[in-house]
Amino acid sequence: MSSSTGTNTWRFGIAGVIALMLLALVVMLAVNDDEPEPSPKSAPTASATGCVAGLMDDSTQECLGLVTDSATLAPEIRDAAAKILNLNREVETQSRRYVRVVLLTPLSIAPKPAASAMSLDQIRFSLQGAYVASRRANASSVFGDQNAPAVQLLLVNQGSRQPALDALAPTIVALGDAEHPVVAVVGLGSSFTGTEGMASALALRGIPMVGAVTSATSLNAERYPTFHSVSPSNVDYATALKDLLDKNRATLPRNGIVVYDQNKDPYPLTLTAAFTSVLTGYLKAPAQAFTGGTVGNPAMPNVFSPVVTNLCNAVADDAIKLDMVFFAGRVADFPSLAAALKERTCRNHPLTIMVGATGFQLSPQQVGLLDEANVSVIWASSADAPAWIGKRPGTPVGFADFLRVYKVDEKFPSEDLNDGYTVMYHDAVASAVKAIRMATGRDNVPGAADVQTQFSNLALAHKVAGASGTLSFGGRANGDGRATGKVVVYRQLGRTGPRLPADVPSYLTP
Repeated sequence: MSSSTGTNTWRFGIAGVIALMLLALVVMLAVNDDEPEPSPKSAPTASATGCVAGLMDDSTQECLGLVTDSATLAPEIRDAAAKILNLNREVETQSRRYVRVVLLTPLSIAPKPAASAMSLDQIRFSLQGAYVASRRANASSVFGDQNAPAVQLLLVNQGSRQPALDALAPTIVALGDAEHPVVAVVGLGSSFTGTEGMASALALRGIPMVGAVTSATSLNAERYPTFHSVSPSNVDYATALKDLLDKNRATLPRNGIVVYDQNKDPYPLTLTAAFTSVLTGYLKAPAQAFTGGTVGNPAMPNVFSPVVTNLCNAVADDAIKLDMVFFAGRVADFPSLAAALKERTCRNHPLTIMVGATGFQLSPQQVGLLDEANVSVIWASSADAPAWIGKRPGTPVGFADFLRVYKVDEKFPSEDLNDGYTVMYHDAVASAVKAIRMATGRDNVPGAADVQTQFSNLALAHKVAGASGTLSFGGRANGDGRATGKVVVYRQLGRTGPRLPADVPSYLTP
């Protein structure tokens, strides 16, 4: 063998050994790789890059959890959020004793074309109401002894779709410490499946909750023992509509039908059940189903085409003579129903749509569509600030004091009160503060369990002077955790068909 041949053989041998060693290393790494393959999922994660609180909803790319800088929020809601954050800093620097209440609510909206649980306007209104209550609580004795601990109102983004995330409940609890514990969670957004999941997680941790606009009957203290709400339930809304119809037999419609969203969404699901059970005497035809958009894209008008055809058949049927529809669906889907009704063959017969909701707001164009469709809407609502500003009989006693701080001191615009979210979020915070103050002695700082105990004592001389009513949590016969003494008002949109009596009295939840 020549010298060059030996050298080449040696080189090839070394190269082969190296190749075998690299192959073995690759195989060894593959075999010992215990990390699972990442799988796509829409559930929020606890290690989202770029989110201060470390939580992200992967389906919408929204940062969830604690908000400490209003600049991270949409411009439309920054000013209201900044007021709350500034007040929190004042509490921290000026108060020896204070506790923390978490405002858990959507603070962002989903990117288009997806819809969100709350609009930016509704988020702004909610923040304004919560801020006014927090300011009043820390500056006066309106909700209890001012010598009791002050209250910080922490902002926690629930996300536009309000997902139930395993990581969020323990994150909320961890926002407190021994000196400044988290003693309540308020807000809770709208009545979605995720709201129920969060209510379950918080109840398991013993954290009192006060819902603001959560009307789904499935959200109750029997299922979630620490749950409370200043909102009427969907059964309350249905009962209020029955009371209205019973007392105005000569002027309002008599023959109704339920049109319901068949999605497994707590709000329409329980409103359908309430309409069906409470309004039996007014239901003259089988209920009609549609598939709503929930928090995805709103339903299109063609979804309602079969429903509208059946409605016209019921109008023409002498045994039915339909003149009223009980709508159990999301407000986002209603304009599509109105558009479909505009094209119905029986448009010369007016229809009255009955609804139960806190904020049933339509744009001027959508209200005009009602008139073109020969349709009007009567809805039972948890607030009617325009009428209360005018001091209409039945205006809640506590509304004037709320309005003075809201409009005169803070100079928030009156039109922001129209849909009820401001008033209801104010009352949710006010109710939590009242329970906190009752749980506190001169020197101690209450815990969540102490505050929960006091909700049963929010009655008689210790009611909450809310903007939407004088609220009591101690006497509800069914123990659902909702306030009694809550004012339910009646409002109307559209200029056609039977008219709501101008002097119709409000309904009070029992």
